[in-house]
Amino acid sequence: MHICCGPDATYAYEYFSRDYNVSGYFCNMNIDTEDEFVKRYKQAERVAEYYGFNLILADYDNNIFIEQTKGMEHLPEQSDRCLICHEINMRKTAEKAVELRYDTFSTTLTISPHKMAEKINEIGVNIAMERGIEYIPSILRKNEGFKRSIEMSKQLELYRQDYCGCIYSRR
Repeated sequence: MHICCGPDATYAYEYFSRDYNVSGYFCNMNIDTEDEFVKRYKQAERVAEYYGFNLILADYDNNIFIEQTKGMEHLPEQSDRCLICHEINMRKTAEKAVELRYDTFSTTLTISPHKMAEKINEIGVNIAMERGIEYIPSILRKNEGFKRSIEMSKQLELYRQDYCGCIYSRR
């Protein structure tokens, strides 16, 4: 399961663990500073410890995101820039899943009401076909999923960031 942050991992883990043995992959090439990357990873780590699942940390390399979104700096949230960001992180997640011989992958991204869940699922399905692995589509924010993530974040006293992580959303 691709994890973007601890708060989103809370309900996502509960949801996916009903049917799957879940491991988490913290992968966020979009985060603008290494300090913020580490801060968010620590929150994901707390969630993994709480639920007892394996959490794998991707290397931090914001240059990948900056290079692939060059010329899109002016675009608003929920634009093509965001879709490229999702593709970068989900592609890395699928690659890690294949490397570890997992047969499925998914993401926590669809829990956010600020993300385009249908497009995220489309990206996941396309990557899965390319990599020969199954993508598990979801819209985690449905059925009180987003509300549950907020409740769990409060219970675990998690840091809830107020921007997606990229330098452009910080503005």
